[in-house]
Amino acid sequence: MQRIGKSIQGFTLVELLTVIAIVSILIGLLLPAVAATREAARRTQCSNNLRQIGIGLHSHHSAFSEFPSGYEANVESGLDGRAWGWGVTLLPYLEQNAIFDGLNPTRRSIDEVTQTDLGMDLLQEKVNLYLCPSDIGGERSHKYRFIEVPSTAGNSSSAQEHIFPGGNDDSSAANAWLAKANYVGSLGNHWEPAQSDWNNKDFEGNGLFGRNSAVSIAMVTDGTSNTFAVGERSYRNYAAVWVGVNSWQRSGFADNQMVLGTVFYPINDKPVDSNIGSDGRGSANFSSFHPGGVNFLFTDGSVRFVPQSINTQSQQNGVLQKLAQRNDGEVVGEY
Repeated sequence: MQRIGKSIQGFTLVELLTVIAIVSILIGLLLPAVAATREAARRTQCSNNLRQIGIGLHSHHSAFSEFPSGYEANVESGLDGRAWGWGVTLLPYLEQNAIFDGLNPTRRSIDEVTQTDLGMDLLQEKVNLYLCPSDIGGERSHKYRFIEVPSTAGNSSSAQEHIFPGGNDDSSAANAWLAKANYVGSLGNHWEPAQSDWNNKDFEGNGLFGRNSAVSIAMVTDGTSNTFAVGERSYRNYAAVWVGVNSWQRSGFADNQMVLGTVFYPINDKPVDSNIGSDGRGSANFSSFHPGGVNFLFTDGSVRFVPQSINTQSQQNGVLQKLAQRNDGEVVGEY
């Protein structure tokens, strides 16, 4: 007997290539939508981080009738030194008591904490609430955001993990990594591009934070809903740290830039890698990897996305500049 069967014919090469082309086109159309959805989720998480920071700020205000100082420096000593920043002060109000208690900043200086591996571990501890999920660069600070510590020569080999190479020619000291942060307090709209022009008033700022600041809600006469509290800074602009500042005698990254931001420079201003110690262009501003703008926490606790196209007609009277000042008395326009 002969078995009569029906032959089965597969795809031709032309048909297979056509299917592959159609699938590739569909994937090409789908990927941007998926990427946009993921970025929207990351931006929402960033906004939630800022809202939690806002709750922490108001909890601190309820306890002490003032917001935390941008950073606290003993300027009377006339000596360079390191000073704890607002990010450390806020830790107990953000459910980060373990880090705060380990650092013990009310009784110990940063210099004292750096003397042990455990202390350095804490200074490099990741705090998720201080990190924008859209940002890049890992958990450590940029090499321009460091603290100078005594040389670890002779200490355990693990201590060397805290130091980045080639940062200091002085054999008695070394430059140490810190934990990265993507949120900086608002210094206001002022900045002095020349190091020699800085004075005590400049360091105090006219925003919600400054050196040894003690701003209360009553001092925010422009209205808490019209005044920046905290904004973003991306790794592209060297990000920030939550620990504090390296020195109070110098301008630039050694002081305000490490924990504070200014609208003297535009949002997402192009970073520069020369003279940032005093100039600050592209390293002291607000920025993010969110397309088109930056999330800001306002003093009333609300979070709004501020576009980089916001009016900045001058470094004094643009809408962006008015939002950064707490008591300029100017009416804020549309943005």
